[in-house]
Amino acid sequence: MGESAAGRDEHAAIGRSAGTIGAATLLSHVFGMGRDVLFAFLFGTSLQADAFNLAFSVPQFLRRLFGEGVMNAAFVPVYTQHRIAKGEEEASRFGSNALVVLTILLVLLVALAAWAAPFLVGLYARGWRDDPLRMEATVRFTRLLFPYLLFIGPAVLVMGILNALRRFAIPALSPVAWNIGILAFGFAALALPRGGFARMDLFCAGILFGSVLQLLVQVPELRRAGFRFRPRVDLASPELHAVGSLMLPGVLGLAVVQINVLVDTLFATLLEEGSVTALRLGNRVMFLPLAVFATAVASASLPPLSAQVAEEGLERAKRTLSYTLRLLFFLLIPATVGLMVLRRPIIRLLFVRGEFDAESSLALTSTALLLYSLGLFAFGGVKGVSQVFFSLRDTRTPVVVGAVAAGANILFDLLLYRPLAVGGLALATSLAGMTNFFLLLGFLVRRHGRLGGPSLAGSSLRTLGSSLVMGAVLWMVSRLLDPGEAPGLGAQLLHVGGSMAAGLLAFLLASLVLARRELAEIREAVLRR
Repeated sequence: MGESAAGRDEHAAIGRSAGTIGAATLLSHVFGMGRDVLFAFLFGTSLQADAFNLAFSVPQFLRRLFGEGVMNAAFVPVYTQHRIAKGEEEASRFGSNALVVLTILLVLLVALAAWAAPFLVGLYARGWRDDPLRMEATVRFTRLLFPYLLFIGPAVLVMGILNALRRFAIPALSPVAWNIGILAFGFAALALPRGGFARMDLFCAGILFGSVLQLLVQVPELRRAGFRFRPRVDLASPELHAVGSLMLPGVLGLAVVQINVLVDTLFATLLEEGSVTALRLGNRVMFLPLAVFATAVASASLPPLSAQVAEEGLERAKRTLSYTLRLLFFLLIPATVGLMVLRRPIIRLLFVRGEFDAESSLALTSTALLLYSLGLFAFGGVKGVSQVFFSLRDTRTPVVVGAVAAGANILFDLLLYRPLAVGGLALATSLAGMTNFFLLLGFLVRRHGRLGGPSLAGSSLRTLGSSLVMGAVLWMVSRLLDPGEAPGLGAQLLHVGGSMAAGLLAFLLASLVLARRELAEIREAVLRR
């Protein structure tokens, strides 16, 4: 009975922490969506917009490698277990060493990548090789964007340290500072004339400025958490070697994933103008619930999972994972249905103004959003299941499974890009995400036994039932509130906001009947002390 009570306390703690992270992440993504709206207004789905989005994909890959992706997945479990074993002082020494070594690596990588920008762009933009203007713009923006890694890499590692110390709010809010920096420079770009590179150059400068802000706003919280920065370079540190050994499979896995991204981008450059930007904007809208819910829950679950594995073994960690996945699916399945039903009104509300037109740009982006949304539950599920492997210091399995999923994505791209164009590339990504999730969950169950707690499949079906009721209500209310062609901002806000409010109410009422257990778990996570 005591163990059950302890498990409920841990689940409630994860729920509360996820709520804190989710609320802060939601605010961050409101600012991030404002950044994307401003970008769409300034550049639409133009040649420069495509060149920027292609150029940004290269440093974003390095960010995932040395930031919230592989680095933090390897770092947080080692830091947490080192802190439990040796205390705060030694944990601060290890964290300081990791920050210094990471910064040195980033300086070298940024310098090399900036020098090799033409080669990198040539890999990504094979469909643009006969268009010198596109190639020139993409190389230029690549070199302007790379330096932001020098600050965003350490900023994200600091986020990992604070999460390991159970400080979630400030790290989750820190991307707001990044977006504020970009927005400030983006609004300044409005005063510059259209044409040429001046507007985009200033937008790129805002990305660098925002990354500096994201790092600086976390420093006071790091000190309050008891972390003391002591500059040192100790390449012989056993803990650093442990992080490196855990990262190596992840680096190889991301290399495989990056080949996958390269193939997606290559196919997009073979499609009509605006396809690269439409994919990015559709992905960004889909990513909002993924970031708010899945990233929040996964970030909140990794420290307790790491501690449970270190102190108690795997059985309790499996029960925690079961709870994490039920919580994720209860949030992501209705989000999927909502995005699918309201895709066009949402894209119209967010982006249709300035250079972003109501015909081709809206059609391309809403199609991408529709088919990305199908994989939302799987993208979130991968984040949840991966945490158990990372807690076990097993990064090899996620890498192997990720490689299989990447190969599947390339195959789906080949099959779908001609008949479905942009939609085919988005659907390929969703199908590959499902492949990744089900294989990863299957390996976990096969090696370590079934998850504890209520049935995940039964819980998901109950949530799906409530979500379908919500979807029907959304569709009907959306038709009733549809403001027709060329509506004003107020009419669009009423259309989207009113539909979402009705859908949420319908989901909650349906869940009282169909998903009572899941609704009770959410309520307990929020209210339990």
